[in-house]
Amino acid sequence: MSNIKSHSTVSSTAKNEVELRVDAVDDLRLDALEEHKISLRQILKAHPVPKFSPARIRLYVTICCLYLVATCSGFDGSLMTSINTLDEYKEWFNLPESASGTGLIFSIYTIGSMASTCLVWLGDYIGRVYTIGIGLVIVVIGSIISATTANHKAFIAARFILSFGVTLATTSTPAYLLEVVPSDMKTLALFYNTLYFVGSLIATWTMYGTEIHYKGTHKSFSIALWLQILCPCIILSMLWLFPESPRYLYSKNKVEKSKAFVVKYHAGGDENHPIVAAEMKQIAESFAQSGFLKPRDYLDFTVLIRTKARQKRTLLVVIWSWFSQFSGNQVITYYMTTLLLNLGVENATTRLLLTAVNSIVCLIFASFGVFTIERFGRRPILLYACAGFILCFAVLAGTTKAFEADNNNHVASRVGIAFIYIFQAVFFAFAFTPLQPTYPAEVFSNDMRARGMALWHLVSNAAGTVNLYTAPIAMANIKYWYYVFFCFWDAIELLVIYFFFVETSQLSLEEIEYIFTQPNSVKESIRLSNAARSGDTEVVKELFAHIDPVTSLDA
Repeated sequence: MSNIKSHSTVSSTAKNEVELRVDAVDDLRLDALEEHKISLRQILKAHPVPKFSPARIRLYVTICCLYLVATCSGFDGSLMTSINTLDEYKEWFNLPESASGTGLIFSIYTIGSMASTCLVWLGDYIGRVYTIGIGLVIVVIGSIISATTANHKAFIAARFILSFGVTLATTSTPAYLLEVVPSDMKTLALFYNTLYFVGSLIATWTMYGTEIHYKGTHKSFSIALWLQILCPCIILSMLWLFPESPRYLYSKNKVEKSKAFVVKYHAGGDENHPIVAAEMKQIAESFAQSGFLKPRDYLDFTVLIRTKARQKRTLLVVIWSWFSQFSGNQVITYYMTTLLLNLGVENATTRLLLTAVNSIVCLIFASFGVFTIERFGRRPILLYACAGFILCFAVLAGTTKAFEADNNNHVASRVGIAFIYIFQAVFFAFAFTPLQPTYPAEVFSNDMRARGMALWHLVSNAAGTVNLYTAPIAMANIKYWYYVFFCFWDAIELLVIYFFFVETSQLSLEEIEYIFTQPNSVKESIRLSNAARSGDTEVVKELFAHIDPVTSLDA
């Protein structure tokens, strides 16, 4: 490891810092480099670590608490969907049934989220855990304002503040989870975004209950607004127990603390376990290739496009960011009650009940999807989902047209409602929901991750803003043709995913970095993922045999 030389992308100062950290890793007794040439997953298969040691249990508690960060987004999405069906809410703020005023109430959330990307560098500067905490404090402030205001403009401002804080927290959380979960338990990171539907459950069932017991009063929706502080407060009360990411610690020259994390949480407290040497060597080589951040670098987004390999990563995430919010999902999530009204469900309480049941079904399918995605791979499941989207929107367009022609066509109404559920649960929640934040965090390297996740939020929220602002206008004017548009758009998504999306299942973060150095990243990713899944150590051994800290600096 002493053969690290200078390169055009790493300054001499950065080179010296790299060598200092690599020298520190020599203390890990790396006397067998060949052992590092197999994947971390294979090492853990050969040398199992107890999964329920006290340290592992503490790590699981940390991970489960941070799952609640995802509830913030789910709560807002379902809350606004449910509120939008109430006459009390519309009269309180003097809103029309479906127009640009309603679109602004929804889209201001994504505008605030986009604005907060200017602070995501905090994840690299003060750490993932502190950034999550700051974001959640802002969420609490925004929630209190939204629950206490009686002014339309103040409510919009509160939603801006709320989304600003949610983005700070949700940008750092997926990166943190991927950096702390053991390599053989990546499924734990995939579970994060499924908790979106727990937030959705809390919001929709609260709204259903308050509509029954407080119908006709301000409490029919204000109680749910107050409940937005519930999950953030739970996380904040536990935040002091969360260990910092070993990769962040390493980037701050806290090599011994980084190693201590790996020993305690990944190796069962055994300093001599081979996973310690292998994982620390991966982290060291990753930073050796990219160099280390200076204060002036935190706002330097050129790191995302500096080399061809980085351009490939960034373009892939930009495409995925748009797809994950522009597949028709936000139209159905935020305007589900309007869709139900178009299909003949006129009773507000019934619409709330159907929305609440949808959250339960989606949670079940998203949880099942986590295990399926890691077992069968990202690409096959995403392709399956896109094909399902096309089918669902085709049916929804047809049934909406049929019901518009004949309001007594109950068959069309029921089929349309059924396919709203099928779209949300069987396809989107099952395939897209677990991967929405996780896939970008996997694709970016250590030095790109915080700023890359900011870009992910920026693009996905730009897609959301366009979608949410135009959706009510489109549904009011072109009606079912809006659903036909998504049939064609989702077909384009299917083709792009097939030809350009890499496979990341079964691979560690540093192992994924190797994929983007290859001429055909998609083909190589499929080969290595299949090898890791099947236990083919001969193929997996090639992974780090191809990586040289000198020649791979462009990665």
